[in-house]
Amino acid sequence: AEDYFDPSLLASDVSGQEVAIDLSIFSRPGGGLEGERDVSIYINGQFYTRKQLFFKNGEKGALAPTFPSGFFDPLIKKNTIPGFYIGAQYTADNIIKIIPYSSVEFEQVTSRVDISIPQAYLSSYNQLKSNPESWEYGVPAFLMDYRFSGNYNKYEKTTTKSQYALFNLGVNALAWKLRTNASWSAFETSSLYTQSSTSSANFYNTYIEKDFGKFRSTFKLGELNTGGMIMEPFSYKGASLFSNDEMLKSILRNYTPKVIGFANSQAVVTIRQNDRIVYQTNVPAGPFELNDFYISGLSGDLVVTVKESDGSEHSFIQPYSSLPEMKREGVADYSISIGKLDSGNNYHNPTFLYSSLSKGIMNGVTTYGDLLLAERYKSLGLGSTLSLGILGALSADVSLSQANKNNENYSGQSYGLKYSKSQVSTGTTVTLATYRYSTEDYYSFREFASKSSSLDHLWDNKIKNKMSLSLSQSLGEWGYLNFSGSQQEYWSTKTVSRNASITHSFSWKDIYFSTAYSMDQSFNSTWKSSVNHRIGFYVSVPLNKFITSQYNRNMSLTYRANNSNDKVSHMTNLSGEIPETKATYSIGRGWGNNKSDDNRSVSLNWQGDLINTSVSYVKSNKNRTMSYDVNGGAVIYPFGAAFDSGSVMNGVAVVETPGTKGVRVQQGDGQTSFLGTAVVTSLDYYNENQINLVPDGLPDGITLTETSKRTVPAKGAVTLLRFNTLKGSQVVFSLQDDKGKKLPFGAIVSLDNNDIENTGIVGDEGRVYLAGIPEKGKLIASWGKNNSCQV
Repeated sequence: AEDYFDPSLLASDVSGQEVAIDLSIFSRPGGGLEGERDVSIYINGQFYTRKQLFFKNGEKGALAPTFPSGFFDPLIKKNTIPGFYIGAQYTADNIIKIIPYSSVEFEQVTSRVDISIPQAYLSSYNQLKSNPESWEYGVPAFLMDYRFSGNYNKYEKTTTKSQYALFNLGVNALAWKLRTNASWSAFETSSLYTQSSTSSANFYNTYIEKDFGKFRSTFKLGELNTGGMIMEPFSYKGASLFSNDEMLKSILRNYTPKVIGFANSQAVVTIRQNDRIVYQTNVPAGPFELNDFYISGLSGDLVVTVKESDGSEHSFIQPYSSLPEMKREGVADYSISIGKLDSGNNYHNPTFLYSSLSKGIMNGVTTYGDLLLAERYKSLGLGSTLSLGILGALSADVSLSQANKNNENYSGQSYGLKYSKSQVSTGTTVTLATYRYSTEDYYSFREFASKSSSLDHLWDNKIKNKMSLSLSQSLGEWGYLNFSGSQQEYWSTKTVSRNASITHSFSWKDIYFSTAYSMDQSFNSTWKSSVNHRIGFYVSVPLNKFITSQYNRNMSLTYRANNSNDKVSHMTNLSGEIPETKATYSIGRGWGNNKSDDNRSVSLNWQGDLINTSVSYVKSNKNRTMSYDVNGGAVIYPFGAAFDSGSVMNGVAVVETPGTKGVRVQQGDGQTSFLGTAVVTSLDYYNENQINLVPDGLPDGITLTETSKRTVPAKGAVTLLRFNTLKGSQVVFSLQDDKGKKLPFGAIVSLDNNDIENTGIVGDEGRVYLAGIPEKGKLIASWGKNNSCQV
């Protein structure tokens, strides 16, 4: 038999007369009041959209949503499900019956609807993080990152002063965003006989942009840069429409190989990369194929462990090597740009049309290409990647150019190769190896546009070939050995430039050691420069690990030594945090075989919620230098402003607690300022973010009406989240009507306040809890159909 509560026990008013109360909707799990609700909708565990849906108690008694007409149209592949009709309206019960192995669940507490649909039925529209209809472009706002710095230097009888200001500025209006950079500098020098000063200011990198979510694209107009699939990137003034990978689900933004294996029973599959778990899931008995996980980095073989239901385990290695050009199967990127080259006075800056396209074809194979057309110049590039399994990953491309320069025609080719490989058994990782060869008559777009004559080798010094190699070797408990090197050779001057570096680093009992060597050299057939050698050693000792004291919080001692072409320098540094503050300090001492290396320094840094500041003083042989730096971010919007110590240019959520400061925000661990505002910068753009306030430590007499809100911000947007606060006492009232009878259980009591809704429900013995109660005021109580009173 089912549990039953007799509603007649609640069915009386203050006069003792019975009031009809229907509690049948609550008699089954999940039942509730029918009507419209704002909910977050998730598809296969991924946020999809926020929407207002109508809920009614379904066939099993639980609340279930009714989806509006056409809701499932962009999600379902056409002609894959018999009985599914475009533009139709479906209830949760309908959709479960029509789509095999699907489910719809509603969680009332979190207002979340979870829809499960087999991946085989989902369209490519599901590549987006969420439904563009749910993206919030926020309120109109002015955004600014700023940095002010200055330097005062005295050398013997010469004094120099410099001031510098850098601003990253933005304006948001509707879905449009304007961005620009501005800088100002002033320099002044004085000596015994001379005095001079200069100043300058300019704006640069100015553009406007707008997202087109339905097409996973962004439009920009202004001072821009090409991405460059094969061709070298360049700056230009014009317009661009391009696919935006930040709108993609995270698992689709990087190439991931298919992991194919076999389970003898119901099993747990765990995938590790570099000793870190990157994915774990349950699989049924039989063969399995997995690729719905995210991997960072270009290499690092995957160790796959299958744990059977009886506890036994078996493992295998899935080779993984990737390249920047590789994409997931079915993911495509494109760009279209038109404008004029913007490379300064030494270039012709011709008008051009540029486009690029890349697409993941199958596991490990991505094809890509780009095309550029301009007056007297055109170029075409084509390339492809290939996964070689245990042998690594390879890409190859070719670029063809035709140019008419100085009234002469040139046709050339440029060939490129890239390679990446990781070997778990030996700990060796070839991060990236590249090689490119260009024929003498091949011109990149910037080389073509340079104002050079056929005899001007200074400007017409084109690259013949270039190669680079980066690799890492794990040495177990002895750390890592890293190597990088590159070489370039030029056609006209026959010059060869090369550089290389090797670094060994390891930790021993929390002490970090690093040793490095690097060299560079340039030469040709007629001259040869000397080789520049540099050797460095670095050690860092965390003193707080060895000396326990309240005064050595995060204190560390470092030593650095460098030898550059027999010029030796040493530097020691003591740094730490000042207790009970947000300030850090640093004290340094330097010396060497040159008097100019002999110096002493001290600096103080303070990182607050609203601003960062630092000051420093350096004294050397004949120099005295003092400097300062102040930086932070600001957002100004209608009727409000907010400040932060970090950057705000990528978009923020502004938390408002009107008239209340010191309320902590869980995300970022900041708190509302004297303006009653705080800034949250760590947002997942184009996805649902939950922002929580911490009610602990609120000022006396302050109560939050809610502590959590959700937002789905587009990148660059300023979304405003207002958390109302109640000011006043927290009171438990025992209420009676004018006849002295206690108010009935379930009566609604409200504070007569037009600004903020403040209500409570009467419990036992006519008692009700309310917060934010002023010294004087009026309470309004109501119950039943027509019963009410005032207190």
